[in-house]
Amino acid sequence: MIAPVTAQLLEDLFSAQHISRTPLDRQSAILTHSASRTFLADIGVPKSEGILIDIRDDLTEGLTPLLSHGPTADIPQYHGAPTDLSHWIHLGTAIHSDIALDGKTGMVYNVSELRVVTPLHTDLSSMVYGMWLLQKRRPDYDPEDAIHMLPVEESIRISEEIEAELSRLDPIPFATPGPWEGAITDIASGMW
Repeated sequence: MIAPVTAQLLEDLFSAQHISRTPLDRQSAILTHSASRTFLADIGVPKSEGILIDIRDDLTEGLTPLLSHGPTADIPQYHGAPTDLSHWIHLGTAIHSDIALDGKTGMVYNVSELRVVTPLHTDLSSMVYGMWLLQKRRPDYDPEDAIHMLPVEESIRISEEIEAELSRLDPIPFATPGPWEGAITDIASGMW
């Protein structure tokens, strides 16, 4: 795992009921990537509104293969999709996309409704760190008591700081157009 994510880091920001962990005995055999298995069991993934990725409600009960999620029969024909998706796990959604974990490599993918599959994160730790970072910085770009929008320069500065911090750990989220690009653009324009 590439990002400095611990269970304590998540618990300090998210309440315990907003962290989904999948115990090893509930993990599907299609998840063979050992670091991902351990991460899901011991650290988990946050569930909270407004942090870009909406994690499945049933993640604590077990893992759902991507191909059993919704109308996905033609995903192998999507641009960038491998021919064998039998080991991909559906984690949730993000801005008009499904988010999937490759159970063999641990890489996280964006499966866009535009019929394109692109890498989203090097691993689960990077994805979760990005979710944590958005939540931690939320008071900066979305203050609850703000009567007026932030000045444009301030919104842009905050969005650039978030992008730079996540990119230092993992350049993949911003390597291609996708959910992260949309989130950063929205923060920069004061829409989040």
